[in-house]
Amino acid sequence: MSYTLEEARYEERVKKIYSLATAYSRISFSYAPDFLDATSSGGFTDEFDGLSRRQMGKVRRGLRFVEVKSNEDPNEVSEQLINCLISIYLELNQVSSKTKGDAEFSRRPSSCSRKSNTYSYYQNAMNLDPYHVLPDSNGGFNRDIGPYKNFIHISRNSIDVTRFTHYCSPAIPRLSVLMDKLSEVDLTFLTYKQKLAFWINIYNACIMHAFLEYGLPSSHNRLLTLMNKASLNVGGIVLNALAIEHFVLRHPCEPEHDSLDEKETLLRHTYGLGYSEPNVTFALCRGSWSSPALRVYTAEEVVNDLGRARVEYLEASVGVSSKKKIIVPQLLQWHMKDFADDIESLLEWIYSQLPRSGSLKAMVMECLKRKVKVPLAKMVEIQTYGHEFRYLIIVNGDSICRRVE
Repeated sequence: MSYTLEEARYEERVKKIYSLATAYSRISFSYAPDFLDATSSGGFTDEFDGLSRRQMGKVRRGLRFVEVKSNEDPNEVSEQLINCLISIYLELNQVSSKTKGDAEFSRRPSSCSRKSNTYSYYQNAMNLDPYHVLPDSNGGFNRDIGPYKNFIHISRNSIDVTRFTHYCSPAIPRLSVLMDKLSEVDLTFLTYKQKLAFWINIYNACIMHAFLEYGLPSSHNRLLTLMNKASLNVGGIVLNALAIEHFVLRHPCEPEHDSLDEKETLLRHTYGLGYSEPNVTFALCRGSWSSPALRVYTAEEVVNDLGRARVEYLEASVGVSSKKKIIVPQLLQWHMKDFADDIESLLEWIYSQLPRSGSLKAMVMECLKRKVKVPLAKMVEIQTYGHEFRYLIIVNGDSICRRVE
């Protein structure tokens, strides 16, 4: 087959874009601003000059690299993958002898293993106040934090990921099978809800898998390094956690002029959501102390589950200090523009989201309507984001075990 000069140039240009895409999937989490600066200065956009809209469509469709078609349901694969990883973490979970205080232990048989493996978890003060926002009142706590008190805590003291390569579990070969299936999924015809649920699950699975593969980071800087390494093969393209969060699930706060299509290029147009969903803030779990609880999201219930995740996270992470200041998690401050214009309107938004039946709503209202007039901005205490390893896991009966087997 003979090629015209124009066609040859086009093919060469496409190859260059593919090479850029490979580099794109390896972006360092800690240097995201540098990457954005590079794109705005023309580092990527120069490669797209002269390509027609039709040619761009061919490029985007070609991002798969490996042209593999699979009959597997992408959402089902993502759900099974998360459930499999959760079962592994629960099996690895163990209460360390270094745990301080009198802990109340309970053990459950796990049907996820053919052996009589069990996992244990303890319910103590951490369950009643996972984000340290409740003032200690005579040795007790002054309110109910909602469903978070029932979640399983997995922390550095209760898990030994070095056991991952040494213990026998049917979840291990199952994990390998699911990884292979993920590399072959076809996301072409997913609806908005299907994409939303799929990518939330894949982001969370990406982080969970990285901890098992590389171990628990000992510092914040090493956590950032691990975030860069956290990657999965999705439909033939290797994506890291940074790319999934910032170029698939989230949209830029301030799009600049009409150049957005070129700046976001590959991932946003191939896999990105049609419009942003602010509530992903309450679903993306980095496995850190201040992360929201880990859930499995389905396309059918993703909207309702995100709403539930938002309310439950606010109920557990927002508090009122002994000095009558409203404690707001730094995670909300970082993503404030998704919910409010400023800190004052953020407080009002938080109040509007809290359950009417809970005592926290009344406590926040008391602060907002205090007789002594104080600027709302001075009534806020930002709870610093904690990077220490922890997962808060919701276990829904035996559903995890059934899906893993």
